[in-house]
Amino acid sequence: MHRTLARAAFRRGPLPCVQRALVPAAFVAAAAGLGRPALAADWYTGAEPAGARDAWIVSVDTAATVSSQGSQFAGATATAAPAGTLQTSGLRLRADTLIGSYRTGTGLGQQAEAAAMIGYGWVWPEAVLSAFVGLNVRRNEMPGLEASVRNAGGLKAALDVYARPTDGTMVHATGTYASTFNAYYGRVRGGVAVMGGFLGPEVAVLGDDYYRQWRVGAHWSAFQFGALQVGIAAGYLHDQTRKGGLYTTVDMRAGF
Repeated sequence: MHRTLARAAFRRGPLPCVQRALVPAAFVAAAAGLGRPALAADWYTGAEPAGARDAWIVSVDTAATVSSQGSQFAGATATAAPAGTLQTSGLRLRADTLIGSYRTGTGLGQQAEAAAMIGYGWVWPEAVLSAFVGLNVRRNEMPGLEASVRNAGGLKAALDVYARPTDGTMVHATGTYASTFNAYYGRVRGGVAVMGGFLGPEVAVLGDDYYRQWRVGAHWSAFQFGALQVGIAAGYLHDQTRKGGLYTTVDMRAGF
């Protein structure tokens, strides 16, 4: 028996330090199924009954994260299927922007990034795999950082897999890397169906030439709020500058 998976992701690109934690890197893929009612799913909102609204060619994802460490960020990502829809294997185009601030040992750091990427989504009945590569530019301001290296551009790559082993479970893993500041980000989430969505644990690691952080928390994904799909996550974080703290992330997705 098969089912349809349709997912859209954020992304958030591999920004230095705290910013990438709040907006994970993400991707869009979809699969067509036969033999039973279709489901639409993504890595942070889970599953909802599929319909005409899920035959998207563009998805827009936004995210905002705050932490007790003094960081706050917001980002938006648009992913498009130029030939076909996001429910079928094929070419993907992605653009994202991010802006935010975070605390360092010597003061306030600020950063902003824009990225453009091209990729491909492979779709199977029970899983989707997406890969992207492209260019990014970033401005990173922090105490002690020389003006000559505050603005940087380079290559960016990302890989994402989403699977539904059973109707009541999901697994998602994503990773990104950028040559600018050697920034990296990885996040793994799992969940079981609860109250129309998925509830489960998440872990994340991130860092760059100037910062490192890890997170452990829980997410509840897959509840509908009007025309939007909404997800929320919260938990414990630890960074090299301010040590332990708490974080909260809110994700939203819309499609066209």
